[in-house]
Amino acid sequence: MNNQLSNISTQYRKFTKGQYVKHTQFNEFLDFFEDQDRLTRILLQGVGIVCGFRPELIYTNRILSGIRLSQGAAVTTDGDLLTLSDTNKLSEDLYVSDLKTIEIQNKEYTHFKVYEDSKGKYGPFREDNGAGKQIELWELATEKDADSDFQPIARLAGLESKYLLLYLEAYEKIIKPCRGVDCDNHGVQQIRNLKVLVTTSEGITNILGKNFIPESVNEIPKHKRLDRVQSHPLFIDDILKYGKQKRVILEKLIAEQGTDAQFSASDIKNLYLDTLADNDYAKVIFDKINFIAQLMGLPVANHGDFKDTLESFLIQDAGFQYAYDAVKDLADTYYEIIKLLPKALTVNLPDLNSFPKHIMLGKLIPVKQLDFSRHQFYNSSVLDLEKNLPKLQLLISRFVQQAKEFRNFTVADGSAQITITPSQKFGDLSGKAVPFYYKISDEFLKTWNFNKTANRSYRDNLTSNNALSLEIHIQEPLSFNIDKHSFYNIEGHQGMHYRQAFQMLNQINDEKQLGFDVMMLSMEELIDNKDLFKAYFNEYVEQHPGLEHKHGVEKGGTFIIVYQSSENPVVFADFSLPYICCTPKVDVKLTLPTDVICAKSGSIPFTVYPMNGDVEAAVTSGLSGGVEKIADGQYVFNPAKVSPQLYDKPIAFTVNGKATPCTIKVIKESDVRIDVTSVIYPTAGSNETKVNFKVSGTGFTAYDYNWDLLQNSNFVNLKPDGEGNVSYTYYDLNPAEIPVITVNVNSNGCTQTVMIRNWYDGPVTVIDGISFPQGNCCEGRVPVITADAGGNRSFPFGVDSFVLEGNGWGAQSLYYSWTQVLGPSVTLTDINKPSLKVNNVIMGTYEFMLTVIDSVSGAFATDLAQVHFIDK
Repeated sequence: MNNQLSNISTQYRKFTKGQYVKHTQFNEFLDFFEDQDRLTRILLQGVGIVCGFRPELIYTNRILSGIRLSQGAAVTTDGDLLTLSDTNKLSEDLYVSDLKTIEIQNKEYTHFKVYEDSKGKYGPFREDNGAGKQIELWELATEKDADSDFQPIARLAGLESKYLLLYLEAYEKIIKPCRGVDCDNHGVQQIRNLKVLVTTSEGITNILGKNFIPESVNEIPKHKRLDRVQSHPLFIDDILKYGKQKRVILEKLIAEQGTDAQFSASDIKNLYLDTLADNDYAKVIFDKINFIAQLMGLPVANHGDFKDTLESFLIQDAGFQYAYDAVKDLADTYYEIIKLLPKALTVNLPDLNSFPKHIMLGKLIPVKQLDFSRHQFYNSSVLDLEKNLPKLQLLISRFVQQAKEFRNFTVADGSAQITITPSQKFGDLSGKAVPFYYKISDEFLKTWNFNKTANRSYRDNLTSNNALSLEIHIQEPLSFNIDKHSFYNIEGHQGMHYRQAFQMLNQINDEKQLGFDVMMLSMEELIDNKDLFKAYFNEYVEQHPGLEHKHGVEKGGTFIIVYQSSENPVVFADFSLPYICCTPKVDVKLTLPTDVICAKSGSIPFTVYPMNGDVEAAVTSGLSGGVEKIADGQYVFNPAKVSPQLYDKPIAFTVNGKATPCTIKVIKESDVRIDVTSVIYPTAGSNETKVNFKVSGTGFTAYDYNWDLLQNSNFVNLKPDGEGNVSYTYYDLNPAEIPVITVNVNSNGCTQTVMIRNWYDGPVTVIDGISFPQGNCCEGRVPVITADAGGNRSFPFGVDSFVLEGNGWGAQSLYYSWTQVLGPSVTLTDINKPSLKVNNVIMGTYEFMLTVIDSVSGAFATDLAQVHFIDK
């Protein structure tokens, strides 16, 4: 039997007036339009069962009495339109076809007989692709049409393994040659008999193609299929069975071991590892997807490589939740695929030889809703308005990309930055932001969202590291309208110090007004915890068992970061709750007297609200932010304790774990040394004394130098040259009054004071043969002056003023002079009296010098007093 479309007519002749028309010309005309009609059906409409043709077994007294088949419509791949019909009128003319009617609801078949396809000789009914013997077939007939060759349907055995077919028996009936004068009514009759047939499972297998029916998703058909249209992945065993990832329920730990048990990060990690191992890293899903891909001629995913990558990644202490997320993503993609399978029955250019004259109606006694032995209707692509087949193909390609492009990165490499990307809480993975653990490329993004790819805007997919798009609303999505986004992907915090992660999360949350809260959970029990944003893991999970890892948090929810202990402060996991919990909305405040301070200045007090709040510096782990707790729980900022790496950078602080706007910058002070390298004393006839200084120290050329060379508080600016050399010349210098040289070295507002004493060592003076050292020469007896500044003193923290008691001996007429040598700037009162008053004190270390001078001889003495602070 030749199919009608095995040879397609592409042209025909138009007849002219008076033309003698040959049968070949007329048949050419008929064949062209019939072929066009058939091609229109299969190429522009589709093939398979349009509707109906549902079998129903009829029993009488528990004995099968008939098979009722509902009216329907179907199109074969040869373009035949099949319907059930009854003979309406028998023509009395031998050469005119009978008239039929399709206005029937069903037909009931009550008899059967063995069917031999001796006339049609239909290839799919014969073994070995048409070359062998015919498969087992039985023809059904209604009671009206049954003749003596038929027997009652009740005798048809093995109904549970029987399958139903429609077969359009097509052949040509040669009419006997005419012997009369007029042969115009003669011709080759085209017989088209619609048969309802029954066959066995072996017969169905032969019709579809050898080994078509897989016993499992792992068995891929090796033989070339006869029916290339019906081989749709929808009919793979258990293909629509969900492959979703199991949930990890934290409360299970508490329920099984109790709140008194001590849990560690490894306990949490094992929950996820067990879940991943239960399904062997989604191997079943890989098998199903790969079987679908092979049926559709698409590349497959490599499960072995994916599993190796995840196992290598899971060696780390943190990041195991990302491996869980990657497997969950694959399960979500699989869910999108199986949801689309029943809607993706679309065939472009269906194979014409798949079922040219038959339609499979399924098993007589069906055991599943989706029956591989029943043809579906396969739309032409012109009717596939939703483009379901291209979507399905794209999703399979995405699955392959997801498995291939999970990047094996180091979680705690110190270079990560927290990113928050708007996404969706509900819906398909296609509509959500791309997670950061994938390698982003054009090829990957093209598979993520069908609509964006179809619109050539695949680079508009949101992701934390989409460097492929130059659009600002893609690069900084939180700066634009996010009303349509109900979820935030939060990434980059795992592997960070929990304090740093907490601060950065709140900073972004507050700056962008995202509307979620952040909590910290410690795996060790917290003692005297005052931090409103920190809780003990066991207690929190017991009170809020709904904790679940979501790769972020929804709007109006609580994002929870988990760390082991203060000794091991790295964030290793995160969870979320769908509600704000459970930090009371108490404002915290923190202030300092200044926002800039010198590195060598004394401590300054914090003003804290609430008063018993815990103050911490928000700095990188291993660095000191200068926060100290002193007597009575008072917090102070001690710049001397700040790590040098933090100099010239704003240091921020938290109160009870809540970020505050309080910051301070520590300015690095100069650390130079100034030495007198030489003194050129006056020679005969000269009154000049030249002093040469040497300035040394790191970066000494960058500072300003103010010199008090005459000890009269008049400072002059002298800048050392590139080698640190400075010179100054004294005129008429009195050896009895050698000044103490004071140098203020200024660096960004901070001052280092250097004092140079005993630098004069000039030649002796000889009077009457007696040598007097320079500086002690005068007529008469020079008194010996003694000064006492009161020794080193201590004062309690918190005082803002104090008094130093000094004294001097050796002459009747003495005057006093106090100067500050070291320490933060203060206010001095009564500097020319024995008692010095010091006001506007801030905590630090101070040094004051008392000079006592004999007003007659000029002899003088000095003494130093150091002041420091202690707890009460």
